[in-house]
Amino acid sequence: MKTASNRNAARHGGVLFTTLIATFVVGIVLLGYITLVGSANRDAVRSEAWNQALAISEAGLEEAMAHLQNNYPSNLVSQGWALDGTNIVRTREVGDSRFTVRASLALQPVVVSEGFVQVSGQNTHVTRGLRIVTMQTGVVTHAFATKEQIKLNGNNISSDSYDSTNPLYSTPTGNYDPNKSRDNGDISTNLGLDWSFDAGNADIRGNISTGPDGVVDLGPNAVIGSDAWHTAGNTGAEPGSLEDDSNVMMPDIILPDMTSAFVPTGGLYNGTNYSYILPDGKFSLANLSGSVVVTGHATLYVGRQLNISGQDMIRIMPGASLTLYVAARNASIGGQGVVNDSSQAASFLYMGLPSNESLSVSGNGQFSGVIYAPDTDLQLNGGGHLYGAVISKTASMNGDYSFHFDESLANSIDLKRMAIIGWEEI
Repeated sequence: MKTASNRNAARHGGVLFTTLIATFVVGIVLLGYITLVGSANRDAVRSEAWNQALAISEAGLEEAMAHLQNNYPSNLVSQGWALDGTNIVRTREVGDSRFTVRASLALQPVVVSEGFVQVSGQNTHVTRGLRIVTMQTGVVTHAFATKEQIKLNGNNISSDSYDSTNPLYSTPTGNYDPNKSRDNGDISTNLGLDWSFDAGNADIRGNISTGPDGVVDLGPNAVIGSDAWHTAGNTGAEPGSLEDDSNVMMPDIILPDMTSAFVPTGGLYNGTNYSYILPDGKFSLANLSGSVVVTGHATLYVGRQLNISGQDMIRIMPGASLTLYVAARNASIGGQGVVNDSSQAASFLYMGLPSNESLSVSGNGQFSGVIYAPDTDLQLNGGGHLYGAVISKTASMNGDYSFHFDESLANSIDLKRMAIIGWEEI
């Protein structure tokens, strides 16, 4: 009996030992699995923070670009941006994260943005940085440019160019001189479809371009190309004058701060009664109709309705200028239109905000100015000479129009944008 009992005890002890060993092994495996899951979870959380930090850093770049676009180069220390040596800097909280962005005070500002993101459940954070190099470039580079379809479906449509800042290519007072005109009257659309560009029988001293694979429909009497091509009496398109690489940048207009704007009043000016007289300053109207005379350097915002008709006009006196911001859904400039007595295109800027869906310009005569309305369908009715440039969403025309592109507009301080010319992660 004693021998059997010892034998059973030994057997029981072996089972217990085996169970302990198995439990230990299972515990080790479970501990390794839990450690692996924990490590994977920490890696996932950190990876999420890592990706988020890039987005936060990009948000800093976007804020810097918007600030440079609106305030470069003369008003950079404003709107929460502080001077730090040869840089301007701003830090902004974005939820539990933040970015610090700085831009150099240089001809080509270098912008560095760092995004900081707290790693969830950990006493640490991740940082990612981006550096871009920017420069200010002109927005207006063509006589006429659209985002979408353009129809030169009027009669006797033509285009050429001049330079109001160079007496070799303009009159001594900077006006258009047909004897000094140039062949940079380029017209383009960014659209790349079969029906992108209807050139009709236009006489274009310059190039036509569309988006990739866009098609230009030419009438039998169309002439597209250089001065030499026209002088030789050719018809059709000069080799190389039709391109499909158009990518004209058309950034949306950002309305400047108008909190200090006044409601303008009217009265007599030089013996003529006007509905509104605009001297130097900022002005705002819900609805604009009637006659306007601009005597200084004025900015006018029109919110709901713009309708110039009958005997009404917008008159810009010599030495004066008007920047007209239009939010009205539908706008119409008819009557006597815009009478720019300075004859300088840069003296009148029509700036169509994104809510400005359509603009109708009618009448016959001369128009000196710039229409910049990248979200606006433009209809030109009547005819005449347009000195300056046009950018719109779409365009069609009825009548005889001659477009004379003022090449100096590419350097206009009011028609500039900040472009990114270099990018890297740091």
